[in-house]
Amino acid sequence: MPTIRVPTALRTLTGGASDVEVTAKTVRDAIAELERRHPGISAKLLDGSGVVKPFIRIFVGADDIGSLEGLDTAVTSRDEIAIIPAIAGGSHDA
Repeated sequence: MPTIRVPTALRTLTGGASDVEVTAKTVRDAIAELERRHPGISAKLLDGSGVVKPFIRIFVGADDIGSLEGLDTAVTSRDEIAIIPAIAGGSHDA
């Protein structure tokens, strides 16, 4: 089964789970199953029209789905899907 890596900021929605195994053939299916099991999490990832929010990146292995087939990117039972939220902050002074 593909595994979704859940970032720390979203683990309150998964009961603290950092990895969630799903049965899915695409990233879209994986997120839909994640939402069924952990209601409310897809609203943190997708906008109202079902598109990945601008400050979220989703990777299958080392590949950003934005450079693949987007949410329709195929996944296999061995794949890891990583959700990476943007990190902001810091200083111009170094």
